[in-house]
Amino acid sequence: MEKREYGYALPLLAACIIWGTSFVAGKVGVENVDPVLFSLLRYGFAALSALPIIFLFKEFDWTVLRSPLIWGISLINAVAMNLQNIGMTMTTVTNAVLLIDINVVYIAVLASFVLKERLTPRILVGLLLGIVGVVIIATNGDVGAVGGGTFMGNMAVLVAGLLWSVYVVYLTKTLKSGTSMISATFAIILITTILLVPFALVFTRDWSVNATGLEMAAYTGIFCTTLAFILYSYGLRGLGATVTSVILLLEIVFGMLFAIILLDEMPTEITAIGGAFIFLAVVVISLRWRKGKSKKNKGRGTAQE
Repeated sequence: MEKREYGYALPLLAACIIWGTSFVAGKVGVENVDPVLFSLLRYGFAALSALPIIFLFKEFDWTVLRSPLIWGISLINAVAMNLQNIGMTMTTVTNAVLLIDINVVYIAVLASFVLKERLTPRILVGLLLGIVGVVIIATNGDVGAVGGGTFMGNMAVLVAGLLWSVYVVYLTKTLKSGTSMISATFAIILITTILLVPFALVFTRDWSVNATGLEMAAYTGIFCTTLAFILYSYGLRGLGATVTSVILLLEIVFGMLFAIILLDEMPTEITAIGGAFIFLAVVVISLRWRKGKSKKNKGRGTAQE
């Protein structure tokens, strides 16, 4: 890596670290605030922090707010965020990190159908490895666990990851049509916040909010959503999709590391085995990108972390 490239790699690394902390912060948040309400609070802070940037960003395309596809992507994002937070009340941070970040595998498969990208043997191998890892972690190695609280939590975060794979693929399709990544993503932040209001009104069971929950919502909204995306976007523009996709593998590592350090959450042997399959699957898929693939063809939102 050339010296100038470190100026782009460091912001990407910072984004990985911040996204790694988001799972721990989210776990603490949903333990202190109703998970559906926490989703709204998080995006409320994200929207408030994004608005000044939007007004300062002279090239922001306000017409993107009228795009039906952007509204559809935002709806997927809102549902996925609620599922992640609900799932986090029933499973571990480590499981959530692995079961959500495996969406890299699903993105590769969906891209072959939606974006007409080639479905290579490497992608199929990654998918198979990922499925094995998911089954091991979701059941904790015990088929009899199906239907239990932890299993349901695992399935909720897994479905959230699946939805975010749809989110990323269709965001990529939007970007290919000429919409800028910053305009699209900040529009999604604003629209997702709006869509989370009716979810909160219907599904929130407890409207009480303590100081800890509010702090976690502010942190995940401002830092893990708005700031991390800005860092990611800057790094992506300088390094391109291939290098960026490899660096982003560190998000899984940081997420599990912070779970150990901050929550004293040691992964079980079963989780470690399933995690190894998932990590290998993500590596296989991430290294599939062809050299020279346009960096604008890769989109990643800010919501899933």
